[in-house]
Amino acid sequence: MMQITEDLLLGAKFTYTRAGGSLLRVFDVSGLTPGKDTLVQAATATDAGTGAHVPRYGESHPAVYGLFVNAIEAVPLENARTAARVVVRYGSPELGPAPDAVQIIISGTNQRKLVSTLPDGSPIIVKYTDPSGNVLQDRLQIPVLSPNTTLQFVRLEPRSPLGRSARFRRTVNSTAWQGGAAKTWLCRAVDARSQNNGSRFAVRYVFEYDPDGWEQLEYFVDRYTGKVPDDIQPSPNNDKGIAKFLPYLRKDFSQLGLPNAF
Repeated sequence: MMQITEDLLLGAKFTYTRAGGSLLRVFDVSGLTPGKDTLVQAATATDAGTGAHVPRYGESHPAVYGLFVNAIEAVPLENARTAARVVVRYGSPELGPAPDAVQIIISGTNQRKLVSTLPDGSPIIVKYTDPSGNVLQDRLQIPVLSPNTTLQFVRLEPRSPLGRSARFRRTVNSTAWQGGAAKTWLCRAVDARSQNNGSRFAVRYVFEYDPDGWEQLEYFVDRYTGKVPDDIQPSPNNDKGIAKFLPYLRKDFSQLGLPNAF
């Protein structure tokens, strides 16, 4: 039966730098079965008597917040075929994603978009008075800078997110999420890279926030004059010259299980 002696002081170490903390815990494991996987037994050991176990990869530290297992090393004890010393290294998730930790990245985009109304909601109109005194006018759509906020989450997951990527990419939030109203967050990507021969995946979620929402306005243009009529107005049925469309499906982003970054 395997027995574990936890937290030996000799060999333990704690280091703190601007990249975060790094801590070593040391365990002695006895009662191993000699063979080709003896050190693997030690690195994954559980003491049946006390319930103590060697921490697993990605497991959070039991007492120090923000540290997660990022390396496990087992070496045989001198002159012992059934005992080994296991050194468990904890580090900050800033050095790489961990199963129990989520990295949050907030950045911006440099986009442009067409707008047809001023910030107060009034239409953008240009007028011209001809020599006869007739006042002519055109409704305009003008390009403006639209720097939006992007929000990224990175975490390790035990399964491939391919199905989730197909369902959520190019969708908008159906309900309020991350401090934004419905239809203001667009899922731009759910990307992943496999680790450990596909046993886990480092998944990156990317969202873009537009406070104006992701609906688009389209205006009726008279095919004979090539102009937008003067008397158009929004309507529920999109039948008075101004139509509002949402070109994206709506999804409940809370189903992704991501933390609140707001």
